[in-house]
Amino acid sequence: MHRSIAAAAAVVTLTATLVACGGSDVGIGKGGPTKNTGPSGPAEPGGEQPPDAAPSSAGPPIGKLGDTLALEGLAGNLDTTGTVRADFTLKRYVDRAQAEIAYFKAPPGERLVAAEFSIVGTGTGTYHDSGYNGAKVIDSTGKRYFGKPGSPTVGESLDLSLILQPGERAAGWVIFEVPEGAKITAVTYQMDATGLDEERVGRWNLG
Repeated sequence: MHRSIAAAAAVVTLTATLVACGGSDVGIGKGGPTKNTGPSGPAEPGGEQPPDAAPSSAGPPIGKLGDTLALEGLAGNLDTTGTVRADFTLKRYVDRAQAEIAYFKAPPGERLVAAEFSIVGTGTGTYHDSGYNGAKVIDSTGKRYFGKPGSPTVGESLDLSLILQPGERAAGWVIFEVPEGAKITAVTYQMDATGLDEERVGRWNLG
């Protein structure tokens, strides 16, 4: 009899303890309480997102006609101090351009195309480059064609020696010789065009 009373008292005491602690094991897994800690989950109140929450931005910048792409030059560009960066905008593209001076006309079997750029220095160092050297167009087979000196009839070319202090802006055209039947699908620009560093090549897809 006394044992039954003691056992009943123990059950009541255990139940009261569970209620006081918040109830049973609902919402508690084998590893303890769970919460959303994935990259797409919201931050906990008063807390922060985990370091891997931000999506990766690796890869070259890509846009379309009219877009502005932020590019970065080589460190130590002409011994300048600071970072060499610029915002490039592909403003216009002409598929059949005409050279302002006859010397720059396309030879037989080829045609001229032209791209107009706007460039604004955004870094802390001076950007010094050739205005046309970093520009290329790409055809539907993946072949690249380099920019060349000369102005089209639609406007002035970029300066042959491009020097941009932080905050300064330059604008102008680059012309390209391509085969008569080539379908140009993209325009690219690489700051300090030495080697093929995809991280420094901006690409604007056409059409």
